[in-house]
Amino acid sequence: MKNKQYVIHQFHEDIRLATKIIERPIPDLGDFEVLIRNKYVGVNAIYDRELYKGNVPYIKVEFPSVFGVEAVGEIVAKGDLVEGIQLGQAVSTVKVGSAYQQFQVVDASNIIFIPNASPEYLAINPTGISAHLALEQVADLQEGQTVVVSAAAGGLGHILVQLCKMKNCQVIAICGSEQKVEMLNSLNCCDRIINYREEAIAEVLNKEYNNNIDVAIDSVGGQIFDTFLANLAPLGKLIVVGLASELSRDRFEKIHRARVYESIYWKGASVQCFMNHLYKDKHPEARNHLFSLYQNGNLQIKIDPSSFQGIASIQAASQYLLAGKSCGKVVVAL
Repeated sequence: MKNKQYVIHQFHEDIRLATKIIERPIPDLGDFEVLIRNKYVGVNAIYDRELYKGNVPYIKVEFPSVFGVEAVGEIVAKGDLVEGIQLGQAVSTVKVGSAYQQFQVVDASNIIFIPNASPEYLAINPTGISAHLALEQVADLQEGQTVVVSAAAGGLGHILVQLCKMKNCQVIAICGSEQKVEMLNSLNCCDRIINYREEAIAEVLNKEYNNNIDVAIDSVGGQIFDTFLANLAPLGKLIVVGLASELSRDRFEKIHRARVYESIYWKGASVQCFMNHLYKDKHPEARNHLFSLYQNGNLQIKIDPSSFQGIASIQAASQYLLAGKSCGKVVVAL
């Protein structure tokens, strides 16, 4: 049986030239391995782009290299010594270089059981885990704080705003379309939504939240980072979870101005960065917490309504996400 895979075959700026679809035999299973048929995969276009450009320093890419991180699927075969696992069980997997393929071989000890192989679990594991850990481990979010979230209608952002409201925070959400405003309103957790195509973010924050933001979560960078920084409250925190605007350029913008501490020193404020893989020991507890919230109906998971079907559509899904069109988590059904 052949395994169709979407791989990086050379480093290049253009996804169309960096990647291709190939077929390879499925290897024989080891005694403690299982074979999973992937049903849905999550798309992380900015991370993928940095990977196929060769810019992710902690990943060694050997061509041809499968990429993609998270998948949900079903077990279709298992090794001779695998116990306590049934064929057909739904599982979630998170591993760099594993998702963008029809089948994957996984050590049985690394799989995560889920009630059903639905795409919502792609948004929880690992995206929701990132949201939870960024707030708990880095932001140290406290009850009743004022929080602003950029890209609030995305896969990460729509979970962040809900988790913030669970702490009775005043939640300011930033997005870029009426469709995204409607989605955020449906979550019933945002106190102020700023559609940056209708209102200037800096004007709103300077007027309504001047020096009053306790926690800012930014995945965009650029002018949004600058505006968040300028409006931090005393002891406020700006948490960087992404650099979308910078990574979309050929190079980082050169800034000729005072260093960042000029803005935050007298406030005792801080800027910190969050990277999910540095908190691996915290993942199981965070995952169980989020699974419980979702299964009990206390956490809404939004999947982007666009339909991407088949491994060949991963490229289109990536370009869709990079164009800023997504509303919720972008997934591909294999």
